[in-house]
Amino acid sequence: MSTNKMSSHTEAVAEARQADTTLPSSRLPTSEGLGWTTMLARTYADPTVAEFSTVPTAAMLVVVATRGRCTVEGRLGRQWERAAYQPGSARISAPQTSCMLRWQVSEQDPARSVHLYLYPQLVDEVSWELGGLGLLQPEDLPNNLAMDDPLVAATGYAVARAIHDRAPAFYADSLATSLAAHMLRSKSGAQPTERRAALDRATLRTIMEYLHENLTEDVTLDKLAGHVTMSKYHLLRSFKNATGTTLHQCLMMLRLRRAAHLLRTTTQSVREVMAAVGYQSMGQFSTAFRREYGWPPGQYRRLSGN
Repeated sequence: MSTNKMSSHTEAVAEARQADTTLPSSRLPTSEGLGWTTMLARTYADPTVAEFSTVPTAAMLVVVATRGRCTVEGRLGRQWERAAYQPGSARISAPQTSCMLRWQVSEQDPARSVHLYLYPQLVDEVSWELGGLGLLQPEDLPNNLAMDDPLVAATGYAVARAIHDRAPAFYADSLATSLAAHMLRSKSGAQPTERRAALDRATLRTIMEYLHENLTEDVTLDKLAGHVTMSKYHLLRSFKNATGTTLHQCLMMLRLRRAAHLLRTTTQSVREVMAAVGYQSMGQFSTAFRREYGWPPGQYRRLSGN
């Protein structure tokens, strides 16, 4: 997911972990320590009355009410919205957005909720598989105070049970992937907004396809500019304007994401993974991977349960 400042996976995880600093709810069991790699999930006991501002993060946040009924009001900008929550109701917050929330529980049954932070890597990978660009901006994603969607509700309950059962990463990642795909499809396939049309959609897709298909190669600006028949200067400037990141940053991100995927899903050795994503030096690969994910490749593989 692309923003004015591209967050590494490590930064996105750290932001999600700090996101409940203003939340007046009491934290219950969470997914931390379970090796889940595509989302952070936490369950909460919610107070009877509350008013607070949410903390923006690089992740897409899905909150599902699992118990209790309450009236919720939210303000994003100057406008207040109001919704009645019941078990299964959901709230979706796009990345890097904050809003003022207040609620009041309308019955004695205590309120409970599960919060799912879908990491940028997952959202972008799903966007790519759905035919998008794989570099989404916050405005391309849903941002709703209230949503009554059976699949979202069922996923929230399933994740809460998975936390309780200490489910493996493969199961949790499957839930997160299906939820992200559903959310992006509900946003009309997560097409990029027109104001970002410094490059047309077809050209952006061609550039991204070239990068995806040449992760093991020495990608040069001359080759890429020739592939899309543009001047190097125009390509560099237009890509940055359209995506919020540079071509070099994008290529490095794609290589490391491919490496993380291979480490989670294959039995290839770390050295084979390194070669498969275009690195020539194990030292450079390990340093870049650790900077992005917080662990060296071998430890990341063990934590993911592979």
